[in-house]
Amino acid sequence: MLKKACRRGIGGFAFGVLIGQIISIFISVSLGNGEFIPVVPEFRALFSDEIGAVIAQTLLTGVIGTVFAVTSLVFEIEKWGSLKQYIVHFFITSTFWVPIVYLCWMPQDAKGILICFISFLVTYAITWFVQYRVTKDDIRKINEVIRTENNEKEQE
Repeated sequence: MLKKACRRGIGGFAFGVLIGQIISIFISVSLGNGEFIPVVPEFRALFSDEIGAVIAQTLLTGVIGTVFAVTSLVFEIEKWGSLKQYIVHFFITSTFWVPIVYLCWMPQDAKGILICFISFLVTYAITWFVQYRVTKDDIRKINEVIRTENNEKEQE
């Protein structure tokens, strides 16, 4: 399990950094007037130089990716029901995602943290719903195969 967590963590870190860079590109396209904005001005103001802010943001987006990748292991704990798995996953990921995203990209006020949390909640709910439907469909297909096999055995 530790080896799997390390592998997922490394891959998750790289994926988180990639997503962070894509977000920087989107921010630059929407706010940069043709210039690349590696970090938003509010985040940049927390550091003595821009490179420090860029490194910190890169590490923080890597942390988000690592957390999501490693906490996905809770879905492999067979003795837990899916509700418990999702609750644990939600609380762990939101504990990291909300403050990091708020710090790196959101307006530094109560409205910013509210928007950040609501966006996480909505995104998580949509993801859960899609995953629920996929799992429900998988279960239906498995049950169909079992019924077919049982009918074939009965006919023999």
